Amino acid sequence: MRALITTTIFFLLSLQLFAQNKSDNIPTKYILEVIPDSSMVIDGKTNINSFNCIYKETIQSELKLTQNIFKESSPVQHTGLDFAVACFDCGIALMNKEFSDLLYEKQYPKISMKLLSMFIYQDSESKVIKGEGKASMIIAGAERIEKITYVVTHKEGKNFQIKGSKVINILDYNITPPKKMMGMVKVDQSIVVNFNFNFIVDDH
Repeated sequence: MRALITTTIFFLLSLQLFAQNKSDNIPTKYILEVIPDSSMVIDGKTNINSFNCIYKETIQSELKLTQNIFKESSPVQHTGLDFAVACFDCGIALMNKEFSDLLYEKQYPKISMKLLSMFIYQDSESKVIKGEGKASMIIAGAERIEKITYVVTHKEGKNFQIKGSKVINILDYNITPPKKMMGMVKVDQSIVVNFNFNFIVDDH
């Protein structure tokens, strides 16, 4: 128990690095990045099997926020992340093609995610550091504001990780679930977007 309390206190102190020596309304800059040890994964299924498509490239964006995110849901400034549909790997070439077709990759080559607001807090029961907020998602050219939830993990120093998932109905993005083999294989209208991003304080 003592170790748990010590770890929790250390974690909370580490979170204060986010805006050390800053007032509540002065933004601090962070780098949000997708690299090999973090990821964007899209899971889906058909009435026969499932598919798991992993983003394979490194991308980076800039995020500015204030200490207010530790008190309430507050707006953030995020340059956004663009995921090239062609860079998702579903394991086999045929599935990669079907994934690209599903998301109309020729017309809309990118999926975009932009954080709009954040609120980071400690769960009263589990003591886990959690977050919630809103993000703009653009899939197949259609934009929606989605509510997201996530867990914040301290890695080391000023390095954190945001990990969560969001169930999305592709019908909301004007995507028609395709049917294969004369209608015998049907793609489910729900997909799961899993995100696991590095979150690095950039106080230079």
